[in-house]
Amino acid sequence: MMIMIFNKILFRMTKYVAYVGILFLFGAVFITTADVVLRKFDGQGIYGAIDLIQLTVLSAAYLSIPYTFMSRAHVAVSMITDNMSRRAQAVTQILAMGLACLFMAAIAYYGYLRAMEQAEYGDVSMIFGLPMIYYWVPLIVGSFLSTVATLHIAVESLYVAITGHSGHQLAKEV
Repeated sequence: MMIMIFNKILFRMTKYVAYVGILFLFGAVFITTADVVLRKFDGQGIYGAIDLIQLTVLSAAYLSIPYTFMSRAHVAVSMITDNMSRRAQAVTQILAMGLACLFMAAIAYYGYLRAMEQAEYGDVSMIFGLPMIYYWVPLIVGSFLSTVATLHIAVESLYVAITGHSGHQLAKEV
């Protein structure tokens, strides 16, 4: 029961964070299009467009990753996993999510360390002069939320491996 409640909360949270990521992606498309059109008409594009596009694309990617995990849209070798029992699939999922959790936690941790270092030095982007912390915040937020999502999926899969049925089935029975 607690797993289902946490699943709903985390799913909703990651979905809204992904919506913010989509807004950043729209921003990247708008900036790129405007830059190309301006270059065509007056020979000059948007000053600092590269900095802005890098920021928006990075933000879109990292803010969307947690939702990808929560919606179970990650890649699986279905030729192999479809032929496994539910418990074997759960064990495979535990291993995959454990590795993903470690990887995303490492990105969040080392990203945080690097962000603090760059904030301390006052580093800014090359052209536009944006503080580099702006680039690190979406990476850290997305990586941390991905760490929580993968840990949750691993725990959910552990429940399936032990009991043989998913929390979704349990919800229908209650």
